[in-house]
Amino acid sequence: MKAIIPVAGIGTRLQPITNKIPKVLVNVAGKPMLFHLIDELVKNKKIDTVILIIGYLGHTIIEAVNKKYNDSGLRFEFLEQKEMLGLAHAVYQAKDLFGEEPVIIILGDTIFEFDLNSFISNENSAIGVKDVEDTQRFGIVEENDGFISRMIEKPPPGLTKSKSAIAGIYFIKNAMKLFGAIEHIMNNNIKTKNEFQLTDALMKLVADGEKMVSTEIENWFDCGKAEALIATNAYILNRDWNYDQDYPFESCTFIEPVYIGEACTLNNCTIGPFATIGNGSVVTDSIIRNALVSENCTIVNAELDGTAVGAGEKVSGIHGNEVIADGQILQY
Repeated sequence: MKAIIPVAGIGTRLQPITNKIPKVLVNVAGKPMLFHLIDELVKNKKIDTVILIIGYLGHTIIEAVNKKYNDSGLRFEFLEQKEMLGLAHAVYQAKDLFGEEPVIIILGDTIFEFDLNSFISNENSAIGVKDVEDTQRFGIVEENDGFISRMIEKPPPGLTKSKSAIAGIYFIKNAMKLFGAIEHIMNNNIKTKNEFQLTDALMKLVADGEKMVSTEIENWFDCGKAEALIATNAYILNRDWNYDQDYPFESCTFIEPVYIGEACTLNNCTIGPFATIGNGSVVTDSIIRNALVSENCTIVNAELDGTAVGAGEKVSGIHGNEVIADGQILQY
């Protein structure tokens, strides 16, 4: 089975961190968010091919994936979305690689915990969902008699009572039917918020008689915003923490869980809890907790709490609930 992962987006909600690297390569708990997703696909023996739809800084994604997963057993294809015309348009780039076979689609900035094997073994097409309070940020699913009856992209207040948000993972039984539905919305210029949305194509499938069910995702992390990124970092550190870990930094105090990357230099610091320090970073005379420090940063005389720091930044002072990257400091 083939999986499509769209990773072409600029990641505007994570700027300025994404000014220099694509969103899916942003470090979360010690590795790029995209790698958390691919690691799950590597474990699943039914998936043999991963198709990455690249765009913004796509060459960095190709380089990172090929370096990390060269001997993973998965085959990787990289296709470029040359115009940012929406998620349905991104998925459509893979049309020529499919016949009448199932396809799984997973958004590249999604980290999830659930039974993937059961999901792709469904007798019907399926969409992963999770209840949310802020329904205006997501595509929302409505059901009738156990099947999906309507999908609404980022509905305004009062349009739906459903709180079932599309969690960025889709299983479609017949890929060619999906691509036909995408062709329909593109040929008829059917857009939502000025883009060709995957929800509109899926609604075309439902209207044509496709039986589609929703599947509750146990844990789903949409890492598109800074606060979600930091919260996800904390969750994964806590989940995966190795309590036997030793630290070769005698002048520092560590409050677990934390992640310390390779070739770091730490002096006179308190690190943690819930702190990630990326490879090659230097941290001196500082306190870092509930924070994400990317690769090759220099942190001196700082107190970071609820802060995300982009790669190569130099930081001093007290910071909280801020993104520091590309020479900018922005509150979130």
